[in-house]
Amino acid sequence: MKKILLFVSALVMSLNLQAIELDGVTVPETLNLENQTLKLNGAGVRSKFFVDLYVGSLFTTEKASEASSVLNSKTPVAIQLFITSKLITSEKLTEAVNEGFEKSTGGQIAPLQDRLSAFIDVFKDEIVKGDNFVMFITPGQGVNVYKNGKKLATIEGDDFSKALLGVWLGDQPADADLKADMLGK
Repeated sequence: MKKILLFVSALVMSLNLQAIELDGVTVPETLNLENQTLKLNGAGVRSKFFVDLYVGSLFTTEKASEASSVLNSKTPVAIQLFITSKLITSEKLTEAVNEGFEKSTGGQIAPLQDRLSAFIDVFKDEIVKGDNFVMFITPGQGVNVYKNGKKLATIEGDDFSKALLGVWLGDQPADADLKADMLGK
């Protein structure tokens, strides 16, 4: 009986640590970046008008089911976007980011404008299906932005980091279902 319980426990633990597959994308159980290992908190598909656009995932040091704990985190967090649609272009992603920041900040975008412009520059090159963006946030330092594993920008400021997280986890997220999925709900 003891062996059966150990086997079942090991099986359940291994199932909890498995990578998940969404829209043809394998989302890993951990993200290793900048000498940090973050755990998958949750992931989902961003859809608009019944079209899947990207797989978004949230990585944290500790499991979080409330957006406020991620928005106010004192430990690193990361958001990963894996582009799954040819409909995502540089122009459309730029427009979506601007709209997301407008909602995230309640229209108070002026203090972030220069940094937002630098962030948007990351999306100026052609975006193709299969591109992978990671926004790695370190409290007290800012956001390092990666595309396909290459670091493209560093944007300083906790105010910017919080506004960026708010695009997906704020009161008016880009996609409420994706927000719930990222929070493991």
